[in-house]
Amino acid sequence: MNKKTEFPFNKARRVTPEENQKFRQVISEHFGIKFRERKTRKQHEDDKK
Repeated sequence: MNKKTEFPFNKARRVTPEENQKFRQVISEHFGIKFRERKTRKQHEDDKK
């Protein structure tokens, strides 16, 4: 069996938010891990420089 030493980044694609949610759900159900909701802070116009 031939082993590749590097990941083929040119063939990779991004994971969609829907896929990510499914992954998190399966991990939560299988391992009993509860994920926290990630919240981003909204910046005001005055805070941007």
